[in-house]
Amino acid sequence: MNKSMLFVGGLFALALAVPAVAGFSAKSGLAPGESISAFHPVHISGPLANSEKCFPCTFQSRPQVQVWVNGDDPKNIVAIAKNLQSEINKNKKAEFKAMIVVLGDKAALKPVVKAAATEANTPDVAMAILPKTDEAVKNYKINLAADVKNTVFVYRNWKVSDSMVNLKADTKGLNALNAAIAKAVAM
Repeated sequence: MNKSMLFVGGLFALALAVPAVAGFSAKSGLAPGESISAFHPVHISGPLANSEKCFPCTFQSRPQVQVWVNGDDPKNIVAIAKNLQSEINKNKKAEFKAMIVVLGDKAALKPVVKAAATEANTPDVAMAILPKTDEAVKNYKINLAADVKNTVFVYRNWKVSDSMVNLKADTKGLNALNAAIAKAVAM
Protein backbone atom coordinates (compact mmCIF):
# COMPACT_ATOMS: atom_id res chain seq x y z
CA MET A 1 0.00 0.00 0.00
CA ASN A 2 1.47 3.37 -0.95
CA LYS A 3 1.70 6.45 1.24
CA SER A 4 -1.25 8.21 -0.48
CA MET A 5 -3.58 5.29 0.19
CA LEU A 6 -2.58 5.31 3.85
CA PHE A 7 -3.56 8.98 4.01
CA VAL A 8 -6.83 8.26 2.20
CA GLY A 9 -7.58 5.45 4.66
CA GLY A 10 -6.88 7.83 7.55
CA LEU A 11 -9.28 10.36 6.08
CA PHE A 12 -12.22 8.06 6.28
CA ALA A 13 -11.21 6.46 9.57
CA LEU A 14 -11.32 9.91 11.19
CA ALA A 15 -14.88 10.39 10.00
CA LEU A 16 -16.07 7.09 11.53
CA ALA A 17 -16.35 8.18 15.16
CA VAL A 18 -20.16 8.50 15.19
CA PRO A 19 -22.38 6.43 17.46
CA ALA A 20 -25.15 4.37 15.88
CA VAL A 21 -28.65 5.73 16.33
CA ALA A 22 -31.33 3.45 17.75
CA GLY A 23 -33.95 2.58 15.15
CA PHE A 24 -31.59 3.52 12.31
CA SER A 25 -32.84 3.48 8.73
CA ALA A 26 -30.74 4.23 5.67
CA LYS A 27 -32.51 7.51 5.10
CA SER A 28 -30.40 10.62 4.72
CA GLY A 29 -30.51 13.93 2.94
CA LEU A 30 -32.83 16.17 1.06
CA ALA A 31 -35.52 14.51 -1.04
CA PRO A 32 -36.16 15.23 -4.72
CA GLY A 33 -37.94 18.56 -5.04
CA GLU A 34 -36.33 20.04 -1.92
CA SER A 35 -33.95 22.99 -2.21
CA ILE A 36 -30.19 23.04 -1.83
CA SER A 37 -28.95 25.83 0.46
CA ALA A 38 -25.75 27.82 0.84
CA PHE A 39 -22.89 26.55 3.01
CA HIS A 40 -19.17 27.30 3.31
CA PRO A 41 -16.83 24.30 3.57
CA VAL A 42 -13.05 24.49 3.45
CA HIS A 43 -12.14 23.64 -0.17
CA ILE A 44 -8.96 21.59 -0.39
CA SER A 45 -8.92 20.90 -4.13
CA GLY A 46 -10.90 21.58 -7.27
CA PRO A 47 -12.26 24.80 -8.76
CA LEU A 48 -12.67 26.57 -5.39
CA ALA A 49 -9.44 25.30 -3.76
CA ASN A 50 -8.06 27.34 -0.86
CA SER A 51 -11.35 29.10 -0.20
CA GLU A 52 -14.53 28.74 1.82
CA LYS A 53 -16.81 29.77 -1.02
CA CYS A 54 -20.29 28.33 -1.33
CA PHE A 55 -20.28 25.67 -4.06
CA PRO A 56 -23.98 25.95 -5.06
CA CYS A 57 -23.81 29.77 -4.85
CA THR A 58 -20.77 29.87 -7.13
CA PHE A 59 -22.18 27.53 -9.77
CA GLN A 60 -25.83 28.65 -9.40
CA SER A 61 -28.26 26.92 -11.78
CA ARG A 62 -25.75 24.54 -13.39
CA PRO A 63 -26.26 20.79 -12.97
CA GLN A 64 -24.30 19.66 -9.90
CA VAL A 65 -23.59 16.72 -7.60
CA GLN A 66 -22.61 16.81 -3.95
CA VAL A 67 -21.35 13.66 -2.21
CA TRP A 68 -21.37 14.01 1.59
CA VAL A 69 -18.94 11.52 3.16
CA ASN A 70 -19.43 10.17 6.67
CA GLY A 71 -16.83 7.42 7.03
CA ASP A 72 -17.06 5.70 3.65
CA ASP A 73 -14.43 3.28 2.34
CA PRO A 74 -11.64 5.27 0.66
CA LYS A 75 -11.68 3.05 -2.43
CA ASN A 76 -15.39 3.75 -2.91
CA ILE A 77 -14.93 7.52 -2.65
CA VAL A 78 -11.91 7.57 -4.98
CA ALA A 79 -13.94 5.55 -7.53
CA ILE A 80 -16.91 7.93 -7.19
CA ALA A 81 -14.55 10.92 -7.62
CA LYS A 82 -13.04 9.41 -10.77
CA ASN A 83 -16.52 8.76 -12.16
CA LEU A 84 -17.52 12.36 -11.39
CA GLN A 85 -14.41 13.64 -13.20
CA SER A 86 -15.41 11.56 -16.23
CA GLU A 87 -18.93 13.02 -16.10
CA ILE A 88 -17.51 16.55 -15.84
CA ASN A 89 -15.39 15.89 -18.93
CA LYS A 90 -18.39 14.39 -20.76
CA ASN A 91 -20.74 17.25 -19.82
CA LYS A 92 -18.48 20.30 -20.29
CA LYS A 93 -21.04 22.00 -22.54
CA ALA A 94 -23.63 21.85 -19.73
CA GLU A 95 -20.99 23.08 -17.24
CA PHE A 96 -21.66 20.14 -14.92
CA LYS A 97 -19.92 20.49 -11.52
CA ALA A 98 -19.23 18.01 -8.71
CA MET A 99 -18.11 18.19 -5.10
CA ILE A 100 -17.19 15.74 -2.34
CA VAL A 101 -17.76 17.05 1.20
CA VAL A 102 -15.91 15.12 3.91
CA LEU A 103 -17.47 15.57 7.33
CA GLY A 104 -15.14 15.97 10.29
CA ASP A 105 -12.43 18.04 11.93
CA LYS A 106 -10.86 20.58 9.54
CA ALA A 107 -7.38 20.57 11.06
CA ALA A 108 -7.11 16.79 11.19
CA LEU A 109 -8.62 16.17 7.76
CA LYS A 110 -6.89 18.82 5.65
CA PRO A 111 -3.70 16.84 4.89
CA VAL A 112 -5.56 13.59 4.30
CA VAL A 113 -8.20 15.16 2.02
CA LYS A 114 -5.37 16.76 0.03
CA ALA A 115 -3.71 13.34 -0.29
CA ALA A 116 -7.02 11.78 -1.33
CA ALA A 117 -7.50 14.42 -4.02
CA THR A 118 -4.00 13.71 -5.31
CA GLU A 119 -4.63 9.96 -5.27
CA ALA A 120 -7.93 10.34 -7.15
CA ASN A 121 -6.31 12.70 -9.70
CA THR A 122 -9.61 14.53 -10.28
CA PRO A 123 -8.70 18.20 -10.73
CA ASP A 124 -12.24 19.37 -11.51
CA VAL A 125 -13.95 17.57 -8.62
CA ALA A 126 -14.01 19.82 -5.56
CA MET A 127 -12.96 18.10 -2.34
CA ALA A 128 -13.86 19.97 0.81
CA ILE A 129 -14.18 19.58 4.58
CA LEU A 130 -17.09 20.56 6.77
CA PRO A 131 -17.43 20.00 10.54
CA LYS A 132 -20.20 17.59 11.52
CA THR A 133 -21.55 20.35 13.78
CA ASP A 134 -22.01 22.83 10.90
CA GLU A 135 -25.60 24.04 10.41
CA ALA A 136 -25.49 22.78 6.81
CA VAL A 137 -25.44 19.17 8.05
CA LYS A 138 -28.83 19.82 9.66
CA ASN A 139 -30.13 21.86 6.72
CA TYR A 140 -29.20 19.11 4.25
CA LYS A 141 -30.73 16.48 6.59
CA ILE A 142 -27.53 14.41 6.66
CA ASN A 143 -27.91 11.31 8.82
CA LEU A 144 -24.69 10.97 10.84
CA ALA A 145 -25.33 7.37 11.93
CA ALA A 146 -22.31 5.15 11.37
CA ASP A 147 -24.31 3.05 8.89
CA VAL A 148 -24.70 6.03 6.54
CA LYS A 149 -21.39 6.17 4.67
CA ASN A 150 -22.36 8.73 2.04
CA THR A 151 -25.29 10.83 0.91
CA VAL A 152 -25.46 12.03 -2.70
CA PHE A 153 -27.47 14.92 -4.15
CA VAL A 154 -27.96 15.51 -7.87
CA TYR A 155 -29.52 18.89 -8.56
CA ARG A 156 -30.00 21.81 -10.90
CA ASN A 157 -31.48 25.26 -10.32
CA TRP A 158 -31.10 24.70 -6.55
CA LYS A 159 -33.64 21.80 -6.61
CA VAL A 160 -32.72 18.20 -5.87
CA SER A 161 -33.67 15.92 -8.76
CA ASP A 162 -32.22 12.71 -7.28
CA SER A 163 -30.62 11.62 -4.02
CA MET A 164 -28.88 8.43 -3.00
CA VAL A 165 -27.64 6.94 0.26
CA ASN A 166 -24.67 4.60 0.57
CA LEU A 167 -23.82 4.79 -3.12
CA LYS A 168 -21.49 1.97 -4.09
CA ALA A 169 -19.04 2.67 -6.91
CA ASP A 170 -19.84 -0.59 -8.65
CA THR A 171 -21.39 -0.85 -12.13
CA LYS A 172 -24.97 -0.68 -10.82
CA GLY A 173 -24.31 2.27 -8.50
CA LEU A 174 -22.33 4.33 -11.00
CA ASN A 175 -24.88 3.65 -13.75
CA ALA A 176 -27.61 4.96 -11.43
CA LEU A 177 -25.53 8.03 -10.59
CA ASN A 178 -24.70 8.70 -14.25
CA ALA A 179 -28.39 8.34 -15.22
CA ALA A 180 -29.31 10.88 -12.52
CA ILE A 181 -26.59 13.24 -13.81
CA ALA A 182 -27.84 12.83 -17.41
CA LYS A 183 -31.34 13.73 -16.23
CA ALA A 184 -30.10 16.86 -14.43
CA VAL A 185 -27.98 17.90 -17.42
CA ALA A 186 -31.01 17.54 -19.73
CA MET A 187 -33.35 19.62 -17.50
